[in-house]
Amino acid sequence: MKFIVISAVYNMSEHLKENIDVLKAQTYANFEVYFGDDLSTDNSCDVIEQNIQGDDRFRLVRHQQKLYSMGNIAETIKLAQPADDDVIVLIDGDDKLADATALEYLKNTYSNEQCLMTFGSYTVNGKTGSKCSAYPSIVQKLNLFRYAKWRANHLKTFKYSLWKQVNPASLTLTREEVEKTLNFYLYTGRIRAWLECRKIKYEDLVTEDNKYVRRCSDKYITSPLLEMAGERAHYIDKVLYHYLGPQGPHNFGNSSKKWSQRLLRQAISLKPRYKNIAK
Repeated sequence: MKFIVISAVYNMSEHLKENIDVLKAQTYANFEVYFGDDLSTDNSCDVIEQNIQGDDRFRLVRHQQKLYSMGNIAETIKLAQPADDDVIVLIDGDDKLADATALEYLKNTYSNEQCLMTFGSYTVNGKTGSKCSAYPSIVQKLNLFRYAKWRANHLKTFKYSLWKQVNPASLTLTREEVEKTLNFYLYTGRIRAWLECRKIKYEDLVTEDNKYVRRCSDKYITSPLLEMAGERAHYIDKVLYHYLGPQGPHNFGNSSKKWSQRLLRQAISLKPRYKNIAK
């Protein structure tokens, strides 16, 4: 089994070396790492190049246009050209795996559980994340992932064979979908949300080419995968990931960060669900 580690980077120079050091120390060595840099303005690329020198498992991808987190991850996966059975592992550039055995534990999990994806447990500020738990069986059976309490947290991994079935339209929003979300707020009596979200500029929600949403990549990436994997989406209670916590600058242009994120989260619940392909 081969792991393809995708690490999205933007101005993370202070934390990248720790990420790289833990990856280099892994007891399971069949992996490749792709750092996707989203036009960093600090010395992140220099730090990556200095610390991966001489290890051909590591690669730096310098994107030529601003992609934000969602586009950075999706485009870096494309450039990695994984095989169907390869497992994609998402590690934010400023975070890191919990220890040197994390990939080995993942390899054994995929072999023993015959799963299509995993999500699981992490620490933040030295404490286990509060949102680490499995989805109730009723959510899996009735394909209610988009409507249930969010649980698909770090460490997120999935077979590339699953990812390649995600429609690109799932990773962005159209103007019509934004309007549909505004109407949903109005029809359900959420007047404050409707008033605030009406002020948001469409151009502040998506990349310049409209291919990707700017934020909330966790839900836009993982919701389709959970729906397709169903009961073969496996929760791991062992801590495999150290999360630094929310980082980065405001990236919704002149629009409200708070209400832009709320609109994006609501909008994904109104998108069409995927069918379970793992039955």
